[in-house]
Amino acid sequence: MRRSGTVAIGVLVWLGACGDTTPGPATGAEPVPRPSTSATLGIASPETGSVVRTDQVTLVVELEGATLTDITSTDLRPDEGHLHVTLDDQLISMTSGLEQVLPDLAPGEHLLKVELVANDHAPFDPRVVAAVSFRVKHS
Repeated sequence: MRRSGTVAIGVLVWLGACGDTTPGPATGAEPVPRPSTSATLGIASPETGSVVRTDQVTLVVELEGATLTDITSTDLRPDEGHLHVTLDDQLISMTSGLEQVLPDLAPGEHLLKVELVANDHAPFDPRVVAAVSFRVKHS
C-alpha cells in the first residue's frame, strides 16, 4: 500500500481540528473507552503535491483490515466502520465507498483528510487518518 508522507502531519492537524466526540454517560462519569483497530488507511488519489487542472478531483482511498458499512450502530467492531472525508477542515461526506468525485473545487491549495471511524461515527483510539495536500489550478 502506498502512503502519503503527510499522513503524520495530517493526523496532528486533524486531532487539533476535531473536538472530543467520545460518547459518555450523562452523569459526568468517565468517558466510555473507544475501540481500537488494526486497519490501515491511505489515499491513492490525489497525490500529495499534485496539481489538478479542473474544478474536480476523484478521491481514491485504500483500506486494509476493515470493511466499510453504511449502517450506524452502537455495536462497535474493530474491523468495521465508515469514512469521514474533510476538505480544508470542513466535513464534506460520510461514506462507505472507497471512491468519490469532489466537485466545484476553488483554485488554490487544499488539504484533504479521510478518517476511518467506528459504526457510531466516533473515532477509533488511536485515530486512523490519511491526509494529502494538493493544488487546484484551472486551465
